[in-house]
Amino acid sequence: MDRNNWISAFLMLWLLICVGSSPLSVVVHTSSRVGLPAVLPCSVASHLESNHKPHIQWQTIRDSVFERMGQEQFQGEAYRDRADVPQELLVKGNCSLFLQDVRFSDAGIYESYLVVGGLSIKKRIFIQSVHLAVIDHKDIKSVQTGAELILDLHTPQAEQVIFQNSNETDWAVLWEKDAVINKRGYLKKRDKILILSNVAARSAGTYKVLDSEGLALSTVKVTVTEPVLPKETETLQLKSALGEASMNMPALSLITLFLTFHLMLQTN
Repeated sequence: MDRNNWISAFLMLWLLICVGSSPLSVVVHTSSRVGLPAVLPCSVASHLESNHKPHIQWQTIRDSVFERMGQEQFQGEAYRDRADVPQELLVKGNCSLFLQDVRFSDAGIYESYLVVGGLSIKKRIFIQSVHLAVIDHKDIKSVQTGAELILDLHTPQAEQVIFQNSNETDWAVLWEKDAVINKRGYLKKRDKILILSNVAARSAGTYKVLDSEGLALSTVKVTVTEPVLPKETETLQLKSALGEASMNMPALSLITLFLTFHLMLQTN
């Protein structure tokens, strides 16, 4: 084997060793719907020492996410008031990262590390890589004319609701966050929901809840049906009752009824 082949073989072996020992070579996968909580699993029990406060770090490729040592903690700017490794779980060896109000931007690979050593010399021990996937909400609803349509915003990230009628291609803005007057006066916000009152046939179509980046937090396809009128209800009930009576009537009774009807016709 010549020198160039030796070098190529050595580089290939080095690459395989690096990839095989990389934290990213074994990744735990988890997912959450946008706006909901997510738990990124982690266990550090095998590394814990007695009478030692675990010092745990979570990070992505680009950002610091969360760090805790005892009661002291640090949250990355993008995760402020949303990330935590509960102290009561950490002392038991559970270093799982809890994320609140998950965003699309949270999707990606997270790495956890245990920091060990004294004040002068510290080192990090890799624990776990977790890939988080963030999924939007999808729903199908059927509403009767005149009733209420309830749209779930799911999260404070909701900035806008747009609508496309079943017979049209254009999208109309129905609601905007913090807007003084919305284009549809009957669209009211209550907590994390929007209420569309007095649904009509024109209300059928697709509703999208968007975030500040214009990404769809949720998509709801709505069909509108006409309510069953009282007379129609009575007719349906009568037909159902007659049908059941016919099914339950003994064969002899049916024959008797037929003969009586036949004799009446002859008499007439």
